[in-house]
Amino acid sequence: MSQGRLRTTVADTSALVSLAVPRVDADYDTESAPDPLGYLLTSGTVTVPPTVVSELRTIAQYDDIHGDAAGTVLSARDHYTVDDPYERPEPPDSRPTFGLDDGETDGIVLANALDVDGFLTDEFGGTNFALVHAALQGPRIVPTPRLLRDYARNDHVTDEAARTLITAIGTHRSWDNSPYVSQILARLE
Repeated sequence: MSQGRLRTTVADTSALVSLAVPRVDADYDTESAPDPLGYLLTSGTVTVPPTVVSELRTIAQYDDIHGDAAGTVLSARDHYTVDDPYERPEPPDSRPTFGLDDGETDGIVLANALDVDGFLTDEFGGTNFALVHAALQGPRIVPTPRLLRDYARNDHVTDEAARTLITAIGTHRSWDNSPYVSQILARLE
């Protein structure tokens, strides 16, 4: 990761949905305010395993903001690559059992195989953060709120815009009571 910027990323389902929330939130205007999904997909190479696409299709069936956000990610398909980590040279014999869902597990396997800068995820609470961190063999774990903070640190957005994004996304993604998110917001003040 160069100066906090992800040039090569593997993303999990939840992170992509979170970054797409501003595009479908009627109270957030991506025409005049930052579009975090658009920036991620145009500022570097984003790769996902097929399982993430499958999970996005499932979520897109719901008639809510999460379904709309998943549909937005699916409609941006030309801006990310789908790569099956089990069809690469020297794949694992089977899906590892990290104690995570299949999209996250396959994303970690793919991130390790591609040796990307980071693995973008919404796993930042409880024991899952530690599980993801332990399973990554080179790429950094990049929780979505931290990515948004890094956008501010690298002057892509202002601190105020990053706070607004984190708050707007967090309202819909149950980040409101997260100590991790509180720490990220405090660093933006």
